[in-house]
Amino acid sequence: MTKKTLRQQKLEKMKLFSQQSGKKVADGFLAKQFFRTEEYQKATRIGIVLSMAHEVDTYSIIRHMLSDEKKVFVPETNYDTRQMTFKSLTHLEYIGPDEKGINHVVQNAEISSDLDLIVVPGVVFNQSGYRIGYGGGYFDKFLSCNQQMTISLLYDFQLNDFEPEAHDQPVENLIIATTS
Repeated sequence: MTKKTLRQQKLEKMKLFSQQSGKKVADGFLAKQFFRTEEYQKATRIGIVLSMAHEVDTYSIIRHMLSDEKKVFVPETNYDTRQMTFKSLTHLEYIGPDEKGINHVVQNAEISSDLDLIVVPGVVFNQSGYRIGYGGGYFDKFLSCNQQMTISLLYDFQLNDFEPEAHDQPVENLIIATTS
């Protein structure tokens, strides 16, 4: 099965799951497990995406991180140069859609690649931590040039065997919620 086909299948499952009551329970489980990790507890500067409705809810995680006085950074993408870095987020009121409709920080804030931990998003994951994202390659490029701990939060149905490509970067720690 191709990456594109796998991505489409898992996105459909994620969108269906986002309409079910079990999503909130799974998201709560993932957040609790994440906050218990040594990686989270040691990190002061954490990168995390602003989730879409079908993804693991990161907004509640971000609120918790801010209350823990962690420095939160979210992706800042330059679509022309196909580069991604991270921008400081001090409050959720400072977000809005970018040119592609993806939420990002809309105020002037610190831009940095110097992070202790990144919560890496994805659509499909294998047991070795390799992932299939949305196809832009932004996270793989960033991870190949920057050294920091990585964690992904995912639903069990996002696991699937596939062969990684040479440019793919594995995530070090997968936290998986059982959905059934």
